[in-house]
Amino acid sequence: MWRKRYCSKNVTATSVLNGKYDDSNILSEFTDFYKNIAQPNSPCVDSKLSQDVKALLDVRLNDHTSDVHVVALGDIEQCIMNLKHNKAGGYDGLVNEHLIFSGQHLRVHLSLLFTAMLRHSFVPDDFRKGIIVPLFKSKHGDASSLDMYRGITLSHVLSKVFEAVLLHIYKDYLINDQLQYGFKENTSCAHALFAVTESVKHFTSGGSKVYCGFLDASKAFDKVLHNGIF
Repeated sequence: MWRKRYCSKNVTATSVLNGKYDDSNILSEFTDFYKNIAQPNSPCVDSKLSQDVKALLDVRLNDHTSDVHVVALGDIEQCIMNLKHNKAGGYDGLVNEHLIFSGQHLRVHLSLLFTAMLRHSFVPDDFRKGIIVPLFKSKHGDASSLDMYRGITLSHVLSKVFEAVLLHIYKDYLINDQLQYGFKENTSCAHALFAVTESVKHFTSGGSKVYCGFLDASKAFDKVLHNGIF
């Protein structure tokens, strides 16, 4: 119902954006906007954390131990089979179907590649590249305003498989709070809503007052200190 009311698959591309006309100027507006948006609020702190992460990786590069998990062929096959059909490809034109219908030889090479990447703590630069596509947030909004667009990144298909492999291998170590509902398998907004409403009912039924505080962290993902997470 929400998607039917507020979203539209047949949105006509705007002919003006932030007062700029023609495709080249509109493209420049989007390019400048997304180039500058992912900047931390504390650049000095982020720079220091970046150096700390690099130092840790350099130590790891010189530590050629054999305790690194070997990416088995079964891990590769399971993650490839979980890929969805009819999804847009990355900047190189590869799509999920290229891997889904690939043969055994490619998957063996991916197993060797991913194991080497883990052993040497190295990720190719191409894995970090993507195509940013602006999506119109609401069919009732102003299509000429940059704030009405949400950018999504079309990632390299091999990088998506590599990330899936990492989650598959190390999922037992990636522990989150039981009260987290977003970006978590088998949970949704409905679970969060149920937890809140039931908690309110529990206390109000006993005659207590309930005070709620809501925080909307705008563009939090763009401003978070990613190096600090590592």
